[in-house]
Amino acid sequence: MNMNAKYRYVTALMLVCTAAPAASLFSPAEVSDTELAQLRGRYVLPDRIISFGVVMNSSWQASSGQVIGAQVSLNIAQGQSQPNLSISMIDQTGSAGGLSTGTGQVIGGAGLDSVQGVVQSVRTAGDFNTGRNDLSIDISYGAAPAGTGVGGSFSGPQSFSNGAGSVQVGAVNGGLQIALQAANGQGTSLQQIGGGSIAQQANIGGTLNEVRNLATLSVALRSPLNNLNLVSCLEQLKGLKQNGL
Repeated sequence: MNMNAKYRYVTALMLVCTAAPAASLFSPAEVSDTELAQLRGRYVLPDRIISFGVVMNSSWQASSGQVIGAQVSLNIAQGQSQPNLSISMIDQTGSAGGLSTGTGQVIGGAGLDSVQGVVQSVRTAGDFNTGRNDLSIDISYGAAPAGTGVGGSFSGPQSFSNGAGSVQVGAVNGGLQIALQAANGQGTSLQQIGGGSIAQQANIGGTLNEVRNLATLSVALRSPLNNLNLVSCLEQLKGLKQNGL
């Protein structure tokens, strides 16, 4: 692993790096795998974050070309007491032709709802379908990125519908969820973040559908990659057990 990869790896995991008390500097202790599991994803470099944001986008394009979906954007910058949370509907027209009825059945998969961490699945019982789940992390330095909030402020559960189906956006299990039901039994999709997991699922029972669940986590950090605190973090991580990483 090259040095740049190490920097990205440490930043993506968001491990804490704080100054240790003087009395403990000469008393090193090995960190167990269990302790590392509790730390992963819960801490960030102190005083380095300028802003943090999440954008979730879910859409379903039917065989007619009509699209139904929603986008949710959450942003919070340094100095803000409350995050900005906004929602917008995705509504695109297609051809005048009607939709056929989906006859395929997707069964099983109940265990996907109880996974902790990141879970992605695309299951189809029809033909000529396309499904895409994507999660990306965007890390920048020196300045907060431009705001990505569009649409109206989120004040509670909201729903939209058109000829391609219906979509509901709401708070579930301490997080945000976009649940989409395609028209005429063509299928369902779900995207959720929070409650200890990120889930992106598509179950397609019809034909000629295109389903997308896209999520982006954006973090803006105050210092460049070569700051001394980050280098110190890397040096401390060298002593950790390799099996736990």
